[in-house]
Amino acid sequence: MSIEELNSVDGLGVSNDKKELALLVSDHLDWDNEYEHLILLQDKINAYVSFIEAKQYKSIYPQYDFERFVIEIHFKYNITDNCCKFIETASQQIRQLNAVINYIVL
Repeated sequence: MSIEELNSVDGLGVSNDKKELALLVSDHLDWDNEYEHLILLQDKINAYVSFIEAKQYKSIYPQYDFERFVIEIHFKYNITDNCCKFIETASQQIRQLNAVINYIVL
């Protein structure tokens, strides 16, 4: 699964205390077409926000009542300044869901 597959969550993980759900985004794309890449990233994050809002995770983890959510993006390539700005803005917008966006460049 990857950033290009908007209708699926690339990976899920539960914290040791069972209060946090991590949703993985696997981003293998380079930044040759930055605009298109940012649109894909936005669409993937929006899909994850919908997943959280609709509590779709309950079908996988019905026994847990998560208090926090982390959208964790794993980038294969170094990100651009515009991507950093986008992630900061998106993180601020999803705080109301007790969610944050973290990223790692592999």
